[in-house]
Amino acid sequence: MSSVEKVERDKKANESVKVSKERKKLPLWLAGLILVLAGGSSYATIRLLTYVPPDVEPPVITLKGEPEIELKLGSEMPYEDAGATAWDERDGELSVATELPKIDVWKAGEYEVKYVVTDESGNVAEATRKVRVVAPTPVEGAVYLTFDDGPSEHTARLLDVLKKYDVKATFFVIGRDMDELIKREYDEGHSIGLHTFSHNYAYIYRNQNVFFEDLTAIQNKVRDITGHTSMLMRFPGGSSNTVSALYDGGTRIMSRLVTEVEARGFRYFDWNISSGDAGGVSTSDEVYNNVTSRLGPGEWIVLQHDTQGFSVDAVERIIQFGKKNGYQFKPLTMESYGAWHGVRN
Repeated sequence: MSSVEKVERDKKANESVKVSKERKKLPLWLAGLILVLAGGSSYATIRLLTYVPPDVEPPVITLKGEPEIELKLGSEMPYEDAGATAWDERDGELSVATELPKIDVWKAGEYEVKYVVTDESGNVAEATRKVRVVAPTPVEGAVYLTFDDGPSEHTARLLDVLKKYDVKATFFVIGRDMDELIKREYDEGHSIGLHTFSHNYAYIYRNQNVFFEDLTAIQNKVRDITGHTSMLMRFPGGSSNTVSALYDGGTRIMSRLVTEVEARGFRYFDWNISSGDAGGVSTSDEVYNNVTSRLGPGEWIVLQHDTQGFSVDAVERIIQFGKKNGYQFKPLTMESYGAWHGVRN
């Protein structure tokens, strides 16, 4: 080989040293050189490759709404979670999996909503939201007078007594044809609750569908009269009744109904003082003594029936006793204490 040929070969070899950038230029500390021997050649091609470190950073989760939420007992049906978003530096926006426990807004307690996201490199991020269901603070010396099964021929004079003492009560009404009295109850500031339309144990406790058809019928009637859709209700016989077992074919209907009424947004109430006017007593003195002898510190839901004249006769003295001894008379609301019984069927 001549010297000229040798110079020409060396020139071509020098020109074959190439630098190729296969990615956008990154900081020098990311770059590395790999020498690849050319096949059968003693010369090398130098290629500049970008070194991308492993993705070890997890995504970032951002909660929508507050990280801690407090619900009043029974005030939200059902709980609706606001959700969360996630962002990853490599992968961008990612979808978030939400682990939502069953939040029972009828039972005080704390729940944790969990959010989980995984990026394309397998990095996992988690976040949580606290949800607290808080029972209302007991009102010391609060008395809730409640009257079932009306209206009746005794309801007007009962309303007169309540108005005289500026006391608000709660009426759990049924489908009697006395609409003007339900209207008066509502207009005078009393709470209207639902006690089913028919109040027929053999009918309403046959099955769940029949019960809700009957409950909806009285709800619609009250709405037509007052313009208000009531969600307060009381089971005929209370939630602890066992007479329902005679008609439900062994299905333990009360155990299912107490759950289902809550799921549908109703708030049901039992009582912790019975006047006894539905059986066992027959005079206003007995009703008065049954109620006043049981009062004490705390909250008291009193069960009476405005279908019983002798029971209505006792109301004025009960109010006088309560006011003299520092009790507050209040109507039931969706946030009120429920005095719930243990379900026995």
